[in-house]
Amino acid sequence: MTDEPEPETPDEPDREEAGGDGADSGGSELSALDFRRLLDKLHLEHHFDFREYKEASLRRRIRLRMSHVHVPTIADYIKFLDQNPSEYRSLIDTILINITRFFRDPDAWEALRQSVIPRIVEHARATGTLRVWSAGCSSGEEPYTIAMLLADALGADGGDLDIKIYGTDIDEDALLTARGGLYRLEALKDVPREHLDRYFVPEGQMYRFRREQRKWCIFGRHDLTQDPPLSHVDLLVCRNVLIYFDAELQDRIVPRFYYAVRERGHLFLGRSEAMLARSPRFVPVDFRWRIFQRITTPADVRLSVEATVAQASARHTRGDNEATMRLLSVIDALPFAVMIIDPADTILTWNAGSESLFEIPADNAIGKKFRDLDISYRIEGLRSRIEDVKASHTRVRMSDVSFARRTGDVMHATIVISALYDERRRLSAVLVVGEDVSEYARLHDEMNRVSEQFATANEELQSTNEELETTNEELQSTNEELETTNEELQSTNEELETTVEELQSINTELATMNSELEKRTQELNELDTYHHSVMNAMDQAAVVVDVNLRVRTWNRTAARVWGLRTEDALDRDFLALPIGDGPMLTRDAIRRVLASRRIESVPGVPYRRDGDERRTTVTLSPLVGSRGELIGVLALAADDAGGDRGGASR
Repeated sequence: MTDEPEPETPDEPDREEAGGDGADSGGSELSALDFRRLLDKLHLEHHFDFREYKEASLRRRIRLRMSHVHVPTIADYIKFLDQNPSEYRSLIDTILINITRFFRDPDAWEALRQSVIPRIVEHARATGTLRVWSAGCSSGEEPYTIAMLLADALGADGGDLDIKIYGTDIDEDALLTARGGLYRLEALKDVPREHLDRYFVPEGQMYRFRREQRKWCIFGRHDLTQDPPLSHVDLLVCRNVLIYFDAELQDRIVPRFYYAVRERGHLFLGRSEAMLARSPRFVPVDFRWRIFQRITTPADVRLSVEATVAQASARHTRGDNEATMRLLSVIDALPFAVMIIDPADTILTWNAGSESLFEIPADNAIGKKFRDLDISYRIEGLRSRIEDVKASHTRVRMSDVSFARRTGDVMHATIVISALYDERRRLSAVLVVGEDVSEYARLHDEMNRVSEQFATANEELQSTNEELETTNEELQSTNEELETTNEELQSTNEELETTVEELQSINTELATMNSELEKRTQELNELDTYHHSVMNAMDQAAVVVDVNLRVRTWNRTAARVWGLRTEDALDRDFLALPIGDGPMLTRDAIRRVLASRRIESVPGVPYRRDGDERRTTVTLSPLVGSRGELIGVLALAADDAGGDRGGASR
């Protein structure tokens, strides 16, 4: 995603969402199916998963692109995409809205500079490292803005610290611009003058961000909705990205943010984001500008830990031996069972937790086929779930799995199965993580027995509880209504924010188009002036008539020869001009030239000069357009001062 949504001109409500589009023969149901089919194609064929983005915004962006290529329905647009593969890039660019700018919302950056930057700089001086993550960085303006604020705060100490500013996005073209750090002057209009002079170097008509701070910034592709998060981040900036996701996806991303930000680290969201208002994981530092600080809670973050293990395993498989040993030591020290199985079903890793939980020594497991181990069939459905993960590349969780140990005791475990990928996003292995929950199961059984013992006592209190429940339900209903109203207002606010930002982008596009039109108009004016200058410089009378014999050109010599001003001749019927017998004498010849496209001369055409009647020869030539079509006739006649006078030529 990007830092700033691209606005578009507001239009009428989406007829597909409202109940049907007249252009779609199948009605609203078919239109909805086509819409989901288009999103599936983008995911499967181009690795852009928009299926959990807000549908209303997606429909607006897709409809905008459809209007550009003049396609009326989504079904027709899918066919158009299949016939024009290059259109996929234009569609994805329209959806991603790659527009951002330096120091967007200056007051927000000022709040960050005062409330957050001093804290993370103080922590960095104590630890020697400083890590910032800009998620949805687009073309790099936001990471470079952060770099300028950090450089201001660090001063001369910046060279002594290990500073990393990670800028991530799902658009490779935008990341290519970010890596170059080269911007036009109009993109730097919001950069304070002192920062422009200090951190940018002019290169021709453009400016490049200084190398000393640019080397802090690392740009790479990362999908917030699918890829594991970065970790140990002092500051995570994710502005105006989450408003495009639906509520379910937003709820899944918050724990990833919690995992990414270090303890007491900070999270900086866009002004439209309000999803952390009641989160126990973050407390507000500046609620107006959505700046939060991470706090420790007893919440279960096992999902993030497992994702980190998977990421580390995939990243270091081909590392040197020392790094590999460190990774294996970490895996071996984990308090739960970890096994890694390659696509051919061979076990690559089997830690101490696996030895304890599954009662199989590592020497008897590593290098063996998983299907040959008795644990593959002692746990019902485990092998089939592993094969499902290999085929679908999805994450599978098996809760409260029970199996018999060799002693006859029944074990209870929770098993999570995840796919691991190489750098090309191909399946490289399957990670199986198991946790012994037998004690929890035993406690659960004891709790059930205790619950039964207290059931009788609870029945005696039921009468009183029913009265309290009635009151509580009424209060709960009122509270739910208020929460629903608040969520609807928040959704409306997000939509309005999106529309405002989209309108700002359209205004920018219109200004650019207006500049181009002004330039074209100036070029046409210059060309018209040049054309008139050439025609008026000729010593021959030049007249151009179109195929309907209307005068299109009448140069200065023609005005002198036939005594008719240019403005009185243009756009009139040539045969009706008050210049004597010349038009009628040349009429038939003009029509023959239009019919045959051959040059023809008409001698003895009369005209008056200094009170005397003279005669000249008119040469008629056909005018042919760039595509071979006939557009008119050019008539040339010399002002023959020494020619025949009166009727002498006869």
